[in-house]
Amino acid sequence: MDYVYYNGNIITMEKQDEQFSAMLVCGDRIVLLGTDEEVLRRKTASTECVDLQGKTILPGFIDAHGHFLINALTSHMFVDVSCAPAGNIRCMDDLIQILKKADEEQPGKHMLIGFGFDDTLIEEYRMPETKDLDQVSTERGIIILHPSLHMMSANTKAIELAGVASPDFHPEGATIYRDAEGKPTGVFEEMGAMGPFLKKAASAKMISQLPAAIGKTCQQYMEKGVTTVCEGAGGNAMATLTNAAEKVGKFPVRYIVCPSMGKKVPKKMNRKDPLKYIDGPVKLIQDGSIQIYTAGLSEPYTVQHAGRAKSDDYKGFQIRDMASLRKLFEEIIVAGRTFAIHGNGDGTIDTIIEALSGCRNLSEIQPRNLLIHSQMIREDQLDKLHELHLYPSFFPSHVYVWGDRHKSSFIGEERANRINPCGSALKRSIPFSLHNDPPVTKVNPLSSVWSAVTRQTSSGEILGAEQCIPVYDALKAVTIDAAWQYGLDDMLGSLAPGKKADFILLDSNPLTCEADKLPQIQVEKVWIDGKTVWNV
Repeated sequence: MDYVYYNGNIITMEKQDEQFSAMLVCGDRIVLLGTDEEVLRRKTASTECVDLQGKTILPGFIDAHGHFLINALTSHMFVDVSCAPAGNIRCMDDLIQILKKADEEQPGKHMLIGFGFDDTLIEEYRMPETKDLDQVSTERGIIILHPSLHMMSANTKAIELAGVASPDFHPEGATIYRDAEGKPTGVFEEMGAMGPFLKKAASAKMISQLPAAIGKTCQQYMEKGVTTVCEGAGGNAMATLTNAAEKVGKFPVRYIVCPSMGKKVPKKMNRKDPLKYIDGPVKLIQDGSIQIYTAGLSEPYTVQHAGRAKSDDYKGFQIRDMASLRKLFEEIIVAGRTFAIHGNGDGTIDTIIEALSGCRNLSEIQPRNLLIHSQMIREDQLDKLHELHLYPSFFPSHVYVWGDRHKSSFIGEERANRINPCGSALKRSIPFSLHNDPPVTKVNPLSSVWSAVTRQTSSGEILGAEQCIPVYDALKAVTIDAAWQYGLDDMLGSLAPGKKADFILLDSNPLTCEADKLPQIQVEKVWIDGKTVWNV
């Protein structure tokens, strides 16, 4: 079927000043862009003409980094334990009461899982411990996940099920908090400590409900204009979990899968349609999160956490040493694959740069490797990225959600003003992308654009105004530059003849509306492969 879309404002993202009023789509491809007269001239008797009524068309947004399946679980199958202002929890007792209600409403032996609890937002300023969660139940396992996904709490039963009570359990690159007798208090940092719990968390009931949750989650992404979603860590086997949803038409989006590095470099997926299930880079994690004090910094945290206090010179930690990281890089390079490495703190980024710079086979590196988050990257570190074929994906929503606390507590004003330095990357012509890291924050590319443009915190303060960027450049970071980073720019990320017909209809033009209105722009319709997959 051929379609002509006319009387619109079509922003191609190919060139900044390139805008057309009409577009011809044949099947799953864009054929022509131009004036109404130029494009309508190409219509035939079977062409369907669609009047855009002056509204704006953009390429479909690309989720540059997130955790799609985890987002499906947390959004539709876990207990919402978000703290104010995002949620309703203000103190530990609020959490206990919400969990007791969930325990009654979701009876059974399967693990009760809460997501979204941020200890820095409650009166007690601490994560729940076993003594707190045991008030809910001692008969079923209960775990509570921090929104960063880098810290969690567990009750006594969950610790028993996970088999981590032994004082000899000291996973590398992770922390288990213990009492004076060596028993876990119930607070666990980083995946080495959290992994045993997450392996026990899956239940038959959860698996049976997953296809429906996937379908609902797809709707949430498309509602925000996302046509390509990302599985930012995991395994290629995770892609098979979407098959059931796809068979019943509930998984229309494109799916980037970034397999986590194991003992060997993961093999590529073997799929008939490589633009439906997309082979992403191999995922590595080198540190944690600034807001839970596990990112690796070059200088100490400004104010140490009151409940998990370390020494005054505490700088966080890194999961592996430089030599071990270099070995992994070399193995990935030999395998001919790209990589995406999680690095938040500038100390961690120092290690990443040193490890990569010293690889014996660096000359054979594949282009377009990713530095995920890059939140505290310094000017001197940005200067080295191009030569290493390493490109940042920034998390600007951090400025709004955690910016005030970065300034007052975590890293202090000077470092906080430079967090997610999009402005510095733009000056160096470094192609970067923006992400929400769902479920850490809710998927909303236009909200990321707003954060990169305004750098406004939740208190209304502007954090590091010199790092603000123009709207067009922020839009590139969720369209064509995000596609470029994943090697998809020949088919996705912009509107041009020969490219896939993935595009969205907006009720306002983000290039002409007030910056503060960007998050309120509504997506009215979404097309993937030229077919309507979502509308209001």
